[in-house]
Amino acid sequence: MPIKRGEIYWVKARDLDIAGSEQQKSRPYVIVSRSQINNLGKNVVGVPLSTKLHKACSHRLLIQVQHMVLNPVCPRKLQDSVALTDHIRVLDADRLEQPLMGTLSNTAIGGLELALSFLLNIP
Repeated sequence: MPIKRGEIYWVKARDLDIAGSEQQKSRPYVIVSRSQINNLGKNVVGVPLSTKLHKACSHRLLIQVQHMVLNPVCPRKLQDSVALTDHIRVLDADRLEQPLMGTLSNTAIGGLELALSFLLNIP
């Protein structure tokens, strides 16, 4: 099944190589790599989401649940979250738990693009 930019998947942290202050909990990730590139190989690029809303700042985007479209067949719930853009990482597509949790609205995707541009100093 094609993986699209803006989709939200659950990723289990126990499967990740984690060190130091990297995200150590299983959590949802938003896919930020281009849909066309996601389906060329087995890797995608994702940004983890946190429900600790106090983490929002200039480069960490608050995404309210109304900007997420829940997949009705997914048993996991979506809630207001902060996109931890400074914890962006490459994920093997096999790490993405099925079914997908949902997708971001176009507005939220645009905000995430701006947050990543700010983080990476891309004018």
